[in-house]
Amino acid sequence: MQGMMMQVDGQRYGTSHYNRPGSRSKDHVQENVRRMRQIQRRSKQREQESQQPVKVLWKSAQFSDVQSKIKDDIERPPSAPRPHSANYLRAHSRAGPPVKLESRPCTPDPEVSVPPAADAKNTKLVRRDIDFIKLNGRTVKHTKMQRAPSLTALDDLKKKDEDKLQNYQRGEVPKYLRTRQASWKQEEAERVANTPDPAMPPGHKMMPEAERTETLGLLRKKQDDLTRQLQALPLRNDTFRVRTCKQELENKIAEVEEAIKIFSRPKVFVKDE
Repeated sequence: MQGMMMQVDGQRYGTSHYNRPGSRSKDHVQENVRRMRQIQRRSKQREQESQQPVKVLWKSAQFSDVQSKIKDDIERPPSAPRPHSANYLRAHSRAGPPVKLESRPCTPDPEVSVPPAADAKNTKLVRRDIDFIKLNGRTVKHTKMQRAPSLTALDDLKKKDEDKLQNYQRGEVPKYLRTRQASWKQEEAERVANTPDPAMPPGHKMMPEAERTETLGLLRKKQDDLTRQLQALPLRNDTFRVRTCKQELENKIAEVEEAIKIFSRPKVFVKDE
């Protein structure tokens, strides 16, 4: 029960708003009725205000006898259109007189012969024994599936790349790289050939490799020829002619050997004429 309180050892637990001093219960029914009546009075007051006549606008006594021009224009009956403006901005007003189009005859409906209802019982339906399941299976088997052009092109490109990858010879230098390496070697050789040698003395030029090799071969042949002539001399050199001939051959052989040493070098410089 709400009004009851509990007391233990001289202390109270719980409160009751019914027994609170100075408080009284609130009648909600009466309060709701009062609010409803107040709302009704306000509604009636608004209705009365809306039914009151509209207040006439203030007008000066000086212009009390002057009629309103807007009122005259509204009450005036509409005048007839002017002749020259009767067709102003009218559709096809400048297209000339109207042209009468010849009407085409309508296409007749096809004649459909419908048998009378009395003959419907005598009509026989022709039924053919066709295995449509077997026919559809045969059609699907021999029909090629149509695919989109984009998917077909993509499959062809993928197959082409796979074939190229399978046929590629691994471990072999491609042809374009071999051509590029050969051109690099040739350019390097031309650069080295055209670069002036720092060891070249002024007023000289380097002998071409082909000319140096040819000269070296001629010197070696000359050395062999002089050696055979020296070996052909008699062993006894007690005569003046034999001693003189032997001395000349030895001097020539020494000159040829010195020339062979010079032309055996990788670079031979000759005086520029």
